[in-house]
Amino acid sequence: MSQPLTPPPDTVDWAEVLSRPCAECGFDASSLVKDEFPTLIATLTDGVAARLARPGAAERPAPTTWSPVEYARHLADVCEVMASRLGAIVAADGATFAVWDGDQAALAAEYWLTPPEDAATLLRRRAADAAAAWADLSDDQWSREGRRGDGFVFTAESLGAYLIHELVHHGADVGA
Repeated sequence: MSQPLTPPPDTVDWAEVLSRPCAECGFDASSLVKDEFPTLIATLTDGVAARLARPGAAERPAPTTWSPVEYARHLADVCEVMASRLGAIVAADGATFAVWDGDQAALAAEYWLTPPEDAATLLRRRAADAAAAWADLSDDQWSREGRRGDGFVFTAESLGAYLIHELVHHGADVGA
């Protein structure tokens, strides 16, 4: 399969959903309970992975819109990146991490070539790792901070909320 058309670049700073509800999917970070993060990560992931078992999971709904498989690969990478960032925060309060470009990651890994069952397996594995990382936090670690390359500061808690928004938002994108 040849490379499909590249979707337009995502220029939104999705960190804004940490301070106000997402206008696109309705996610409201203020409604989250941090002790529920691991369960939410697993539950939301299961919905996306189940979508990949349905017909058409590898088909794009429009030429520049990712297929459910591509969204699942993106979410698998997001889980891995956020768990890594959480690890950096736990290791050193005030950790710094680079801005991650999900669009470039999709091209480099050729998400569109992934078989649906492989995407589901990868998503579940990386989400389980992320859920375990948030489950392992001690009370004092939730407020530890890390700084993204653009200067935005996350706490371990807000980073988890950011991840959960990704799962909610893209779950809606694929009809999970």
